[in-house]
Amino acid sequence: MSLSRRQLLAYGAMGALTPMGAWAQPSELQYQLNALIRQMRQQGRISPNERTAWSVYDFNSRQKLVSINEYSRLQAASMVKVFVALAYFFLHQRSPYQYPYGWKEQQVMQKMLVKSSNTATNQVMGWCGGPSRIAALCQQATGNRFLHLHIVEYIPKGGRTYRNRAAAIDYSRFFYDLWHGKLPMAHELKRLLSMENHDRITTEQMGYDVTIYDKTGSTGMLCGDAGIVQVGYGGHNAYTFIGILERGRKAKSYGPWITARSKMMREVSDLVFSYMTDQYRYVPKSRQQQEPIIYWSS
Repeated sequence: MSLSRRQLLAYGAMGALTPMGAWAQPSELQYQLNALIRQMRQQGRISPNERTAWSVYDFNSRQKLVSINEYSRLQAASMVKVFVALAYFFLHQRSPYQYPYGWKEQQVMQKMLVKSSNTATNQVMGWCGGPSRIAALCQQATGNRFLHLHIVEYIPKGGRTYRNRAAAIDYSRFFYDLWHGKLPMAHELKRLLSMENHDRITTEQMGYDVTIYDKTGSTGMLCGDAGIVQVGYGGHNAYTFIGILERGRKAKSYGPWITARSKMMREVSDLVFSYMTDQYRYVPKSRQQQEPIIYWSS
């Protein structure tokens, strides 16, 4: 679903009436996003036993535009895999012979981050010395940047992982540092996280020159996505988008529930993208507008 300019203006008007938190001067985007979430709750698309957290940081203006429940520690689900990758890359950077990163390790890392393989994730956790070491390694790699990161278990059989937790601010800081090249093996992390997957950030509005770097997370109690949206090739127009929805209890029908919440998250992403591209004065390039490839013959 793509939001029209009329809808954006409507959410802006609704947001002006929405109570806000105490943090300094909420942005217009935060007003609009709050209004959209409020409307979804009124429509029953977000249940009373579901809480959400949102974070948007604009690299261009260097401003945090959305901070909603950003410091609440929530289930991490498969989004924890970015921290598992960071931990191993930190070990590799420090001791490349003891912790190699050759073709075999690259394939396992790709399965973990792109295919979201739980088996591969547990394998990388094992390389790092087990789940209990992951958070400490991430803190060493970044100078204690992650305030609420809590990793205590391998991913159990069936993919359920309810005990590993993090806050939206932790993902925001991870992707901020990734964008600025401050993480070990940042270039490789960006390459892996930009590979096509079934994310919840991409919308119909986004042209072929938009790149997403992200990791999703899903359980019967959580739907989330965290990443970076880069608008245009080689430019500085980019922003982080973190969206997390957590239930108080496991959904009875996982398939319909995760599909509906994924759609909801894409609508929020659509709102953010519309707002940000207005700021960037960006005109989306559709696939039909893509310049034809010219083949030269000898």
